[in-house]
Amino acid sequence: MHEPINYKSINLDQLRDQSANYHSKIPFQHQIEAFEALSKTFKFGGEKPGSGILVLPTGAGKTFTATRWLSDHVIPKNIKILWLAPSFYLLDQAFATFYNSARDIPEPKKTLNIRCVSSNPSHAKASSIQLTDDIVIMTIQTAINNLHPDAIDKFGNKFETAFRNFIESCRETGLFVVVDEAHHSPAYGCRNLLIGENDSALGLRGLLPELHLLGLTATPTYNDKARRGWLWKIFENEIIYEAQKESLISQGVLARPNYIEVATGKELEVDDKLYDRLVKQHQDLPESIIEKLASDKQRNNFIIHTYVSNKDAYGKTIIFADRWFQCVYIKDKLLEKGIKVDAIYSQIDADPGSAEARNKRTQTDNQRILNEFKNGKLDVLINVRMLTEGADVPSVQTVFITRQTTSSILMTQMIGRALRGERVGGSAEANVVLFFDDWKRLVDWANPKDGDTIDKPKLSVKGYHPFEYISIRLVEELSKSIESGGDYQIVFSKICPIGWYKTEIVYADADNKHESMESFTEFVMVYEHTKSKFDSFILFIRSTNLLDEWSKEYLDDKWMQSQVQQWISDGFERKTDNIGEKLDSDLIKIVRHIAQNQSVPIYHPFEERELYDLDKIAYKVIDLPSRLKHEYLGKEFSLPDRLWKVFYRSLIRFETAVDAAIINIIHHNPKLEDETTPPVIIPLKRELTEPEKEEVKARDGYACLCCGVNSKGKLQIDHIKPFSMGGETSVENSQTLCRTCNKHKGINEIDFRVNRTQLREPKMLNLLLPRQELGISIEKDVVISTNSIKRIVNFFYHCKAVYNINCHGQGRYGKYYSTWEISLYAGNNPEWLLQHKPELLNFIQYQIGYTYIEDIKVNVSNKN
Repeated sequence: MHEPINYKSINLDQLRDQSANYHSKIPFQHQIEAFEALSKTFKFGGEKPGSGILVLPTGAGKTFTATRWLSDHVIPKNIKILWLAPSFYLLDQAFATFYNSARDIPEPKKTLNIRCVSSNPSHAKASSIQLTDDIVIMTIQTAINNLHPDAIDKFGNKFETAFRNFIESCRETGLFVVVDEAHHSPAYGCRNLLIGENDSALGLRGLLPELHLLGLTATPTYNDKARRGWLWKIFENEIIYEAQKESLISQGVLARPNYIEVATGKELEVDDKLYDRLVKQHQDLPESIIEKLASDKQRNNFIIHTYVSNKDAYGKTIIFADRWFQCVYIKDKLLEKGIKVDAIYSQIDADPGSAEARNKRTQTDNQRILNEFKNGKLDVLINVRMLTEGADVPSVQTVFITRQTTSSILMTQMIGRALRGERVGGSAEANVVLFFDDWKRLVDWANPKDGDTIDKPKLSVKGYHPFEYISIRLVEELSKSIESGGDYQIVFSKICPIGWYKTEIVYADADNKHESMESFTEFVMVYEHTKSKFDSFILFIRSTNLLDEWSKEYLDDKWMQSQVQQWISDGFERKTDNIGEKLDSDLIKIVRHIAQNQSVPIYHPFEERELYDLDKIAYKVIDLPSRLKHEYLGKEFSLPDRLWKVFYRSLIRFETAVDAAIINIIHHNPKLEDETTPPVIIPLKRELTEPEKEEVKARDGYACLCCGVNSKGKLQIDHIKPFSMGGETSVENSQTLCRTCNKHKGINEIDFRVNRTQLREPKMLNLLLPRQELGISIEKDVVISTNSIKRIVNFFYHCKAVYNINCHGQGRYGKYYSTWEISLYAGNNPEWLLQHKPELLNFIQYQIGYTYIEDIKVNVSNKN
C-alpha cells in the first residue's frame, strides 16, 4: 500500500522560519496571465461570485496555477476550499501541490489543514471531515454520496454527514469550489451536486449562493456550440483564460509528443464476460489479467529489448509497470545490459523471509531513488503508477506505457510526465511509447491522440476508432466467406458504413460504488439502409421528454434494455438492422449522449467510402495474371493515403478479400444469367470421403506438410487449389495441414507437397502468423518452436522449403545452442530469407523467448 495521503495540519509560521533560503517557483507567462484573469473573475467582499473555466493543456501546470492563485488570494481570507475530481488518481497530485506550496501563503495565516477524502484506502474517510479543515480534496462521487444521504439515524432522523456539516459551516467563512476535469461536470451527478435545484436536494450553489466555482480542464468543449448544454449554466463566466497548446510548444514550455505504437505480438482472447466489463461497464482490465501480463516473461523481454535497441534515441525514460515483481524483473535485465536503472513501487505486505518481503520498498527508498533519477544518476526509472501523483522530473524524454487502459485520466497522467519542454529542463520532443497487444475483439482503449490537434494526419481528423470498427466488421465478414468456401458472399454496400455518430458519455465505475467517473468517446456505425431510421429516431428522442434518469452516469442494464425494446419495435427491423448485434447498445449510446449533453451526437459521413469498394478493385485485377495481380494489390495496399492497412492489417488478408470479391463477380455476373431458362446445376463434390481423407493423411505421414504438427486431432484436409478457384475435390488436389496452417492458407493456392518455390521473387516475411499452439512451456518445448519457424519460412517460400532446423544440439555447449541453422531444400534461394535475418532473430529471441540465441544460419541441403 501507499503511505496514506489523507490529512496534514501545517504550522505555517514554523514552515516560514525553516524556509529562510526558500525561493518560490517562478511562474511562466501563461500562468501569470491566468492569475490576472482569475483575479478579474473572482471578486470577494459582497460582489457577485464568479464561476468560470481555466483551460491549460496537459503538462502546462493547471494544478500549480490554481493552487498558487488560491494560496495568494483565497486561503489568506480564511475562505474554505473544496477541490473535486472525477477520479482518486487526481487527488494526490492536488494534495501534494497544496502541501508543497504552503510556504507561499502570506501572513497572517497561521495554520493550514488539508484533508484528502475518497473510498481509496490511502485516503481519509468522509466521516473524518472536520469543521476546522481549510481544504477538503475529494472525489465527486464521494461528495455526491455525502451531501444528501438517504440514511437515517437510530432515532429515525435524517443523518447529517460530516461533509454536509462542513458545507453548512461555510455559510460563515465562504466556500471556493474547484472542479478538476471540468468538462465532465455536465454529467448528471456532478451537475446536480453543483447547481441542483430540487428543494429536497439542493446543489452547492443553492445551499451557498455566494459560492465561487472554478473549473479546470485541458479539453475545452466550448468550440462546438451544440455541445455547450449544461456547461455554461454551471460556469456562467465561461472560459476565463485559455493557453494554446501550439503556442506553449513553440515557446518551449511543452514538448511536442511523438507517439510510438509498438505491437507486443501477444494474442489475447476477450470472452463475453471480459468484453462486457471493458465495453459495456467501461471498467479497466481485471486484476487477474493485469497480473498475467505483468508476469509474462516473453512480453517483458520484448519491452526490455525495445528500450535497449533504441536507448540513445529514448534518453531519460520512465517505464510504467503494473506489479512490483515486473519492476524487479525489468530492472535486473536492464542492469545486465549495463543500463543505469532502478525501480520504485509501493510497500508489499508479505511473510518474513519471502521474495516479496526481501523486495519491499519504503517511502525513504523510493524518495532516494527518485532523487537519483532527477539528479542524473539513473537513465531509467521503473515504477508502479507512483509518478502519476505529481512527481516533477522535467528532464524526462520518454515514457513507456506497457499496457493498454480504458482510463483516459490515467493515460493523461502518465503521458504528462514527459511533456515538459526545453525551458523547464525537458526536451523539444517527447517520446510516448505505447505497447499494445492483439485483443481478439474491438475494445475502446484510451487513445492519447484523441483531442490532439497538432500534426494530426489527414485521415485521423475524424478519430481513429471508427476505422477500427470498420476493420473488425470487414474481417468478420471475410472470415464468414472463407469458412463457407465462398458460398457466403460479401456485399460492400451492406457491410461498409456510410458514416457514424460520435457519442461522448460519462460513465461511473460500477466496481467501486461509482467512485470514479470517466468520459468515453464511442461511435455508432450507420449503413445505407439504416441512416433514415437513425435520423427519425433522433428526431423522436429530441421531441420527447426524456426521463432525467438517462442523464445519470450509472444506469442498470436491465432497466435500459426494457426502455429500448419499444424503440426498436417502433422504428427498426431487428433482423436486418441489428448489424453486429449492436443495435440495442447503439440506441442507448445515442440517448445517453443526448440526455447528458443536451445535443445530438455529431454525424460524420465516411467521405472516402467509395475508395474502399472491393468490387471496383476486383474488376481492375480480375483478368490479370497472378503475379501482376499480386503486384498491383501490393501497391494499392501500401498507398499512404489509403486505409487498407487499418482495415485488413496484412496484405494477405487484403488479397483474400479481393479474391472473394472476384469469385462473387464471376458467379453473379448478370450477363451470364438467363432469366428465362433456369440454369443447369451440376452438383460438385465439396469434400473427400472418409476413406479418401485417410488415404491423404497416410500419404503425408499423418503430419502437417507445412509446420510438421502430427497431432491427429489438429489435422485437416486442405484443397491445394481451392474449390472456389475451380480446384477439384480429389486425393491428388488434397494435402494434410494442421488447423492453424489451413486457416492461414485460406483460399490461396499453395502446394506444400513440393519442395521448390515457384515464386520468381520473394514475398514479405510475415512474423505475425497464428501461433496459438505456443503456451507457457514454450522455452522447454523445442518442437513447438521449430514448428512455428517452419510455418513462417514455408509460407514465405510458398512451398515446403524447409528440410530441417538444427537447434540446441547437445545441451548448453552443443553446436547449435546459440546458433540455429535452417536447411532448405534445393531450389530455394537462402538469400531471400537472409535478407530478413535481423527480424527473424528478434522474433526467436523476444517473441518465442530464446534470448540467448545469437545467430541464425541458412543453407541449402543436398536433399531434393
